[in-house]
Amino acid sequence: GIGLQLLGALAYLIVLPEEWDASFNKALPLLIDDYVPKRYEASIRQVLRAAALTYFAGALADLLNLGRWLMILRR
Repeated sequence: GIGLQLLGALAYLIVLPEEWDASFNKALPLLIDDYVPKRYEASIRQVLRAAALTYFAGALADLLNLGRWLMILRR
């Protein structure tokens, strides 16, 4: 179980740079240039940042859950 928790956290951390690249180097230029007016650029950046950071939050949640299980198993 501990190994699976670590693998889950590691998977999130591996995907995070890819998601960041996809959000800011691929999607953002397309959205700003073609689909959305320039005045919404700050809002678009906030939404894309939040989407990318969900992977970080998932990894953190897995690590916190792992810590909780380790405390339970030590009793």
